[in-house]
Amino acid sequence: MKTNILLGLLIPTTLIKGVLSWGAPPWRDLPKIKARGENPSRIISRSRLIQGILVGSSSLIAISPQPSSKVLALVPSKASEKLVNLSNEEISNIVRSDVVDKAFLATANLTREIYDEKASFTDEIDTYSLEKWITGTKKLFNGEKSRVRLVGNVEATSEEVKFRFDEDLMFRIPFNPVVTLSGIVVLKRDTDTGLITSYREYWDQDVATVLKSAKFF
Repeated sequence: MKTNILLGLLIPTTLIKGVLSWGAPPWRDLPKIKARGENPSRIISRSRLIQGILVGSSSLIAISPQPSSKVLALVPSKASEKLVNLSNEEISNIVRSDVVDKAFLATANLTREIYDEKASFTDEIDTYSLEKWITGTKKLFNGEKSRVRLVGNVEATSEEVKFRFDEDLMFRIPFNPVVTLSGIVVLKRDTDTGLITSYREYWDQDVATVLKSAKFF
């Protein structure tokens, strides 16, 4: 979900057209958005900037990533399917498996049953709903070629779950750029159900450092 940071500085704005939209309007709607008193940076978000990467040919703008059938097939879990009131050890083991076995930071293949359906997901760019975070992550990153590493243990209490990560993220865009970053994820838990109600990423690196790590294949 680090797309705006990477593309905002690496791609000339003249090459950018919208793609992978999460419901964001095209650039030509900016005057209308401003007239309504809305913040365009909140509406025209990261995934609207994906297509047309690097210098040179405008023909790159015509290239679109293939949609994932799994994204379209996502169905919210029912409340009866939620794993409520898990012990600290139980939820720690599930989150550990999601990181180590499923690389969920890059694939979005998380155990949805431990998350409240109204949970918010926040990184260094923006905040998303559970559904949009899953859909957007699957669209933006090549999960098979990205690498997510757990650093240390997953720590869990009745209030939160916390772990440190290190990752190499490959974007689903031309030239397959890969950025490297590390940080901490904090998952807040509901005191009554024990479900995760918020996801928050804290990066170790600043924007410039992340950009310098970009490699192209």
